[in-house]
Amino acid sequence: MNAQNNTNTNQSVKKLTMAGVLAAAIVLLTSVVSIPMPGGFGYINLGDAGVLLAGALLGGGWGALCAGAASALSDILLGWSIYAPATFLIKGAVALVAGILFNRSAKKLRYGFFYLAALIVPAGYFLYETILYGTATAIPNVAFNTLQCLIGAGAGHAMTIVLLRSKFYVPHTALRINRTKPDETETAETAAPAEILREPKKGPDVVLIAKRELVPLITRAGDLLSVQGFTARLVATDDQTAFDRLSAEQREKFLPADKPFVQVDDAETTAEAVAQAALQAIRS
Repeated sequence: MNAQNNTNTNQSVKKLTMAGVLAAAIVLLTSVVSIPMPGGFGYINLGDAGVLLAGALLGGGWGALCAGAASALSDILLGWSIYAPATFLIKGAVALVAGILFNRSAKKLRYGFFYLAALIVPAGYFLYETILYGTATAIPNVAFNTLQCLIGAGAGHAMTIVLLRSKFYVPHTALRINRTKPDETETAETAAPAEILREPKKGPDVVLIAKRELVPLITRAGDLLSVQGFTARLVATDDQTAFDRLSAEQREKFLPADKPFVQVDDAETTAEAVAQAALQAIRS
């Protein structure tokens, strides 16, 4: 149980650290490119790229809090305090929607939701500026806010692709790390729907487990670990639902209670990211 708590703590610390880095990036992107709109109502910036990035990498809840707070702080620092309350809600909503849709959608569709979520920006500021200045003043700014949000979505799209493919980041929805013994109450009447594909002679340091179609990915990750002096057992599952229902004794055959394991669910995860997660699990 202590190992599980340590793992959860490490993941929370990592996410909190990433939230701080992304918040700083949002403030920087907002401040570096700050172009006042015609008429002196608001300003154009690149902060939306960081907002969408926060939603994708941190998830909806964390992303919304990070993006909303950082964007509102940017307004205050740049002398636009009147917009800060609306910015907190609007940019938070963008990150929330982007995070939820990005992490729950098919990979072919999820980047398209960046552009959909970004449209919350012109809609939200139109409503807020209508309240502050009236419709006649708010309407011209819709075009500028729309241009800003679409440029931000494009930049956020590119930045997210780069980071998700980087070996320095492990997508929080792609990998699950565990060091504890499976629940003793789990039962199953059928044979284990999985197969051990590689078993080190002296026993594994970590177990890499994935669906059958992702075997090449964990095989490459296992090879990367071996170069660094670590051994990995490779396990392929044919029916994940049935595998999750196995008894503790049946799962022990594949996932030893005293060994950490990394479960890979996302085909876009790189072998380098899997190996990095495995090293983190081994050393935690």
